[in-house]
Amino acid sequence: MPSMIATPTSPSQSWPAMADGAKYLLSMGRFHAEAVRMTLRYQVEMLNFLKNRREQDLKLLEDLLSPDHLNETFDLCCCFWQNAFLDYSDEAVRIAEIGSDAAAETAKQVREEQELLTKDIAGQTVM
Repeated sequence: MPSMIATPTSPSQSWPAMADGAKYLLSMGRFHAEAVRMTLRYQVEMLNFLKNRREQDLKLLEDLLSPDHLNETFDLCCCFWQNAFLDYSDEAVRIAEIGSDAAAETAKQVREEQELLTKDIAGQTVM
């Protein structure tokens, strides 16, 4: 009667790629760290933009309430909205540039990781 207890095999015998599983985990960790870095970069950019816009909002209110600009209310509002439109357009461009840079950097890192892992797997398979 054959034995029902299977003998365990080491990962390198059953599947050579799993022998260096730590490399895969480190690769995933680097990818995750890069994603967090990009998220924080977006947040810093947006907070700087919103801080600037709130300062402009406050300046508009102060100008509207000052007696020196009593007859210039329409001009102040038009100037404010024109600047706001330009600021939002510029910020959209900056966010798109950050996204483009992030995508290019991620593609580069993924390609490098893939090349290293492919070489490791090929070396283990040959042995």
